[in-house]
Amino acid sequence: MSDYSSHFSVSRFWKKLRGGATKMGVDLAYSALVLYYALQDPNMPSWAQAKAYGALGYLIFPADAIPDWWPGGYTDDAAVIATAVAAVAMHIDDDAKRSARSKLRDWLGDDADGATLLT
Repeated sequence: MSDYSSHFSVSRFWKKLRGGATKMGVDLAYSALVLYYALQDPNMPSWAQAKAYGALGYLIFPADAIPDWWPGGYTDDAAVIATAVAAVAMHIDDDAKRSARSKLRDWLGDDADGATLLT
């Protein structure tokens, strides 16, 4: 797969997640948020940062393998995010998970409580 990290931007990430958290599903939204918040840790190694930025860049890239507006359009995004989460799992701390769940709760209320990491 190509490197999509150059497609990542903070503003596009927040726009995509804020507007599409329900449509993409709580598990995908939660996992993407966990990756984002894990990137805030200055101790995350550069190889893990590259994986996370690449996955988040793929999520917000408008012309990925399956367009998001097609039925099942987030399937490829979920696979990419799950692969990144699994690869960097040892660098995801509880603070990142708490921050992600809190943000998801802000957007979705109680629907966020059942969200789990894609792996």
